[in-house]
Amino acid sequence: MKNNILLVIIHLPIFLLSCSSGRDKEAVSLIEKSIEAHGGQLAWDRLQVFSMEKESWLYFEDGQIESHSLQQNEFRLRPYFEAKMSWEKDSITHKVIFDGIRTQYLMGENEILNEGFLRSKKKDIDAAYYVMTKPFDLLDEGKNLTYIGLSKLSDGRSVETVKVVDGDPDNPQTDIWWYFFDPETFRLISYKTKTSDHFSLVYNVEWDNSTGIFFPAKRESYRVDSLGNHLYLRAEYAYRNYK
Repeated sequence: MKNNILLVIIHLPIFLLSCSSGRDKEAVSLIEKSIEAHGGQLAWDRLQVFSMEKESWLYFEDGQIESHSLQQNEFRLRPYFEAKMSWEKDSITHKVIFDGIRTQYLMGENEILNEGFLRSKKKDIDAAYYVMTKPFDLLDEGKNLTYIGLSKLSDGRSVETVKVVDGDPDNPQTDIWWYFFDPETFRLISYKTKTSDHFSLVYNVEWDNSTGIFFPAKRESYRVDSLGNHLYLRAEYAYRNYK
């Protein structure tokens, strides 16, 4: 009897760890298949830097263009994270540079030193990088993964869904993501995110495989309700000239 009790005590922490890790096996398996379908973990681990041209269109609810931009983006993954984003506005070159420690913003020859402004630009860099790394970083530590199962998008396509809470699930400010995978190819078809004030649904419309990794070539982003029904087209993105 004592030996049985001891065996339960020994295995109890392992059981609790597996329950609290927030990673169910079906979600992990699906993400692993998707990583392979997008080029494989080995190719991603070998990637040190990638760059592309990113063109963006933002729309108001009535369909009118709110803004248009053309950026050159570069992200260095190793040995530590660095990023550069540059674009022209009103014939002036703007640059945001993160060197692994600090953020710089250059407007022409003038450097902007306002700390609050620089923090907001670092968030822009993080957001731009975050949406380029899927599905390769979905198994990183700190993500709670739940397999939702087979469902349908609003356009009728069947998808397998994984819910990802990136951070503290008990914090109401933590964003929640749903990733939708093709059940046959395991390619990432789209993703939905819940922020503090709205839901967005983004489709990967076209892909670029020129680097050996499947990066997005064209995306469409919609404001949607909690069920994923389209409200209006919020943005379009085109990615070109990957290197």
